Amino acid sequence: MKLLHYIALTSVMLWTFNLAGQEVIQKASGSDERSFGKEIKAVSVFGEKASVTVRGADVAEVKVMLRPVSRNSDKEKAVADLKYINYSVEKEGDRLIIRNSFRGNPGQITSNLTMEIEIVMPNSVQADITNLYGPVKISNIASVNVSVSFGSLRLTGISSESIIKARYSDMELEAVHGKLEITSEKSDINATALDAATTINCSYGTANFETVGAEPLTVRGYRTTVNIRVDDPGKYQYNLRSPQGTITMPDGKQYRNQPVEVTPRSSAGLIDVTTSYCDITIAKK
Repeated sequence: MKLLHYIALTSVMLWTFNLAGQEVIQKASGSDERSFGKEIKAVSVFGEKASVTVRGADVAEVKVMLRPVSRNSDKEKAVADLKYINYSVEKEGDRLIIRNSFRGNPGQITSNLTMEIEIVMPNSVQADITNLYGPVKISNIASVNVSVSFGSLRLTGISSESIIKARYSDMELEAVHGKLEITSEKSDINATALDAATTINCSYGTANFETVGAEPLTVRGYRTTVNIRVDDPGKYQYNLRSPQGTITMPDGKQYRNQPVEVTPRSSAGLIDVTTSYCDITIAKK
């Protein structure tokens, strides 16, 4: 890993307010842009206190923008503390690997340090993202494997496969297709226009689904509330179980500590949900 080098250095003034009046917060940042050719088939990111954005597009190259950011009420300290932000960009075969970290003792660093990582790449390039303490946004690519802790996640327009691990990180999923696997802990799931063969193992959260396609939806939850809204509830096959919870069906009927199994003549898809100590609600959109 190499020490941060700067192609551009800027500072701006941000205003925050406290009880004593107005406080000026200085922001110092660097900017490093790099491009890589068609030989790149996968991109890995290992982020820490990073904002990670990955966008698929009709392009031939992988473009990477790296912005280390330092915020401090003292402009000179904001600039000086940029040296504590490290990052590296390396090629290993057909894979591009991006890392960032922070060096120095806590007593040495007086600024709020973060990293911004933005990647624009061909839709077919695989994205493998790990991030701690920061948001991740990924859109319009074929395949993604993402792990996020103490942050947030937004996936949009994934066409082939999505594998997600989340801890203390709420997620928003839209127009996810193909195959979807989620393992989450203390993280809320909000999914719209989901049309993927989906398997979810979750605990201590809420899972909301708005419009589910014909692919099977399987949820295994512990202390997780599950809400599902579909266009035509009568076309789905249901296997629903919620020990110590209540199941509410579209007709308003409720089942307490009872499994619900429904098999229509013409099934649009399978909704298979088991949770505990929380409720399951199936409703018409």
